[in-house]
Amino acid sequence: MFDYSYDDGFMTTEKRAILEQAASVLEARITDELGAIGPDGDFRSRIFFASPATGVSANDMNAVIGANQLRIYVGNRGLGADVSHNSFGGVVSPTGGSNSNPDYVAYRAEMMGRGQSGVADSPQTDFGPWGGALAFNSSLSYYVDGDLSTTEAFEGYDFYTAALRGLVGVLGFGGGIVSNTAASYTAQADTTNMLFIGANAMAANGGVGVALDDESYRFLGASVTSMAGGFSQTALMTRMLSAGERRQITDVDWAVLSDIGWQVAAVPEPGEYAMFLAGLGVLAAVARRRRA
Repeated sequence: MFDYSYDDGFMTTEKRAILEQAASVLEARITDELGAIGPDGDFRSRIFFASPATGVSANDMNAVIGANQLRIYVGNRGLGADVSHNSFGGVVSPTGGSNSNPDYVAYRAEMMGRGQSGVADSPQTDFGPWGGALAFNSSLSYYVDGDLSTTEAFEGYDFYTAALRGLVGVLGFGGGIVSNTAASYTAQADTTNMLFIGANAMAANGGVGVALDDESYRFLGASVTSMAGGFSQTALMTRMLSAGERRQITDVDWAVLSDIGWQVAAVPEPGEYAMFLAGLGVLAAVARRRRA
């Protein structure tokens, strides 16, 4: 569910449609069952996030988020060289109770984990955010593609790729602030050798750790390549994206999401993947009816 209440008009109808199509790629393979968030008796839900318009902390009192839904606040601001910044919604501060009330403590824990039992593990082995925030860089020139079933040469930064990167970041790695990685990701990041050593990622990377970016363990190394729809490409979640470049989510990116704790369905066959991409053009019209 995308919330555009912080948008100043940057998110045009065409950009919103592309963001919906990027979300459809994740919806097709992420199968977690997330618990609902909402009031319960005297307890009231309250969620915190970085405003996509300013980067300053904002909150939503009495938030109601349905089962199996993520709420993402979308907007834009100047971000230097980054195509987007994202922050997952890890901060939940409900009201109406205290730590001395076991019912309140249980309510808060359920909101924080959304039914994902591994969130309470030490180290954390799962992730269950309510959603988060996604800001696009208003200083950059984006390519807004009306037909994602074809790939042609273009100028500017690909809005579809920027959207994919931002959404994957909300799911736990990458992003625009140092703290913006899920604890279950950080637990598997070997920052001494700058390798991600999650079992699924290593399996997708020929049995060895996946290189992390030299400047930030939040991203994969620039040299990491993997398969996407039967073709080899640079991993989606490296630190930098170049103008004129389109990427999909690769096998290694999906594997990292699985290591974070997301339940990722099987990889489509190349023919099925091509049909899926062709279907994105059809989804554009449907997507316009799904805005929050």
